[in-house]
Amino acid sequence: MKEIILGAESQFAQFPAEIVVANRPYFLMKEDNGYTLMSRRCPHAGDTVELEDGELVCPMHGWTFEVHTGRCHNVPSAKLACLDVSLKDGKLVVVMP
Repeated sequence: MKEIILGAESQFAQFPAEIVVANRPYFLMKEDNGYTLMSRRCPHAGDTVELEDGELVCPMHGWTFEVHTGRCHNVPSAKLACLDVSLKDGKLVVVMP
């Protein structure tokens, strides 16, 4: 497990924010109860999920994902991987497995 600083909380103005961590694409999500780092890799075929008109969409096969949980609308047992993000001294921090 490795702790990674994503940046100062103040540097993120819009959510979901597209960021790269350990050479992998993620969305940084903000909810009332805190922050989440959500993978942008589709669990079906690994294509990069995009934000389109407020929905998370995999362009390869059209799978869509719930913005707040990453749950797939097309296959409810599938979901985007999510990691909790903590706030430490004004910085957003994630622990990567």
